[in-house]
Amino acid sequence: MTAPLISVALPVRNGANYLAAALDSILVQSYADFELHISDNASDDDTPAILADFAARDPRVKVSRSGEVLGQVASMNRAVQLTDTPWVRMICHDDLMRADCMARTADAVAKVGERVVLIGNDERHLFANGYITPKRADAPLQVYRGAEVLRRRFAGGADALLLPSITTATVRKAAFDAQGGFDPRWVHFDIFCWSEMLVEGDYGFIPAQLTVNRIHGGQVAMAARSSLRSAIDHRGFVGQFIARHGEAIALDRRSRWRSKLIAPGYAASALVSALRAGNYAAGAQLMARIPFGWLPLLPALVPWAWRKEVRRLAELKGHVPLELLYPN
Repeated sequence: MTAPLISVALPVRNGANYLAAALDSILVQSYADFELHISDNASDDDTPAILADFAARDPRVKVSRSGEVLGQVASMNRAVQLTDTPWVRMICHDDLMRADCMARTADAVAKVGERVVLIGNDERHLFANGYITPKRADAPLQVYRGAEVLRRRFAGGADALLLPSITTATVRKAAFDAQGGFDPRWVHFDIFCWSEMLVEGDYGFIPAQLTVNRIHGGQVAMAARSSLRSAIDHRGFVGQFIARHGEAIALDRRSRWRSKLIAPGYAASALVSALRAGNYAAGAQLMARIPFGWLPLLPALVPWAWRKEVRRLAELKGHVPLELLYPN
């Protein structure tokens, strides 16, 4: 029997609330030739018992427990390093896989060339009231030059390509290791790692909603947005990245200028989220923390962020209450 081509890496810390549903969705995949490597980050709830039960029932489940509580990035890196396959599919303990997720991923891996280092997919969103965003039609695999993806990302605009989150990402492990894994300095360690990998590698995207992202207040992304951490991280990373790789990805002068709007754009989005949630005290606190040099940009960026948020929430209106759209 040949060794699996793909493993699944799942880190978890006290995830008893959602873990069993995630594991069920992984282990019922129509494509079964994979191992599931779980890094238990010293959980002290029912997580160890849940993992032991699943491991006893399915030999593909491999559990390794950390002897101490690790940071989020170290825990994610540890989960990936438990695997020994050419490709690694990642997932968070609170998310779900569609039944053909691994089959579609394996098919993409077989089709992409050696230059492809990252594969992403589309997703649906599941809210705490049970509402899940509508299905969209699947489409064939698309492959993009990494430099093109980065140019479009830093230039902004409607044609920018979204990079995957943890749950929507499959990585070529050799490229991930060569990059040094995720960098613990950043809350957006995933997007920043993919950006580094795509300087020399290419990106495959599966236009199919293969995963479900559960939206709740405990998500790191929620806290990062409301605390301005997303904006501050992008201010630190984007300038450094362009200084090192701008020439390599042929980033033109206009795109370099537009890239300076990325970080304040995140600040404007955070402010809009607070205002739309009716949390004016939080909005005032954000305004007090926004760097002074960004303030002249807000009259243009806030209306832009507001229109963007209106479009994002249009399909959710009437289905999800306000407090679940902006969970604390």
